Amino acid sequence: MEQSVLKDLGKFEVEPKFAYLWDRCVYEMHYNVPKYVDELCAAFAEYNITKESQILDTCAGSGFPALDMYAIGYKNITCVDASEDQIELFNAKAEAKGLDVRSEKCLWEDLPAHFDPEQFKALICKSSIWYAGGGWNKDVEITKESTLKALRDTLSAFYSLLAKGGVLYLDKFKDSEVDHKDTVGVFEVDGKKKELIFWTNRDKEAGIRRAKMIIKDVETGVEDGLPNVTYDLKEEELEEMLHEVGFSVVKPEMSEEKFFTPWLAIKNT
Repeated sequence: MEQSVLKDLGKFEVEPKFAYLWDRCVYEMHYNVPKYVDELCAAFAEYNITKESQILDTCAGSGFPALDMYAIGYKNITCVDASEDQIELFNAKAEAKGLDVRSEKCLWEDLPAHFDPEQFKALICKSSIWYAGGGWNKDVEITKESTLKALRDTLSAFYSLLAKGGVLYLDKFKDSEVDHKDTVGVFEVDGKKKELIFWTNRDKEAGIRRAKMIIKDVETGVEDGLPNVTYDLKEEELEEMLHEVGFSVVKPEMSEEKFFTPWLAIKNT
């Protein structure tokens, strides 16, 4: 993730929120968004998911990729997220772009009460499934047992919302991911220089993965960031659980997905 030329994120009067900084990283550093969306839509098309299909983005965040899909004609996308900051940014972006779609708050565990069974032809769960057991922006106690139970419950909820033949797109940090601490951007807050840093640590002995987006004050050297802590979920464990819930699984060709391993999980019955 380290880059030779740091991204200049600009000057601010007050420190920008996590949601805003993450959105800038996604759109300006991590992805060629149009190419990624083209690849995702092509993968969906293999299973007859079209611009008319009912689609649910289960963790829509600040809009990637749901807003981008909506903008090219996927008008039947429903969007939810657990973070009020992310929802606020999503809705502000949608309004600014003149897009008639909004995100609302809904936890994964509440989805079956919020929507009808088999309502959707496709679900999207981008860069989030390993937080089923908690730990997003919170330093909480994580165990393998509680995480896998929460993960199974979440995948079962997703399964219930899909129509027969429907598809769940999800991904996970690569098993080959290594510890890193990379400075990726710079910006100023009220004249003070800041650095934006991505940090990840995988404690293999404890089975815990920790990650932070860190803001460093260049003058004082003080670093601050929201904690993210999860069970260090393996690809084999996720695939096995998808099968247990009832999905069949394929790995789509997603050349633009450089950070995560993607899957399509298909509800066959």
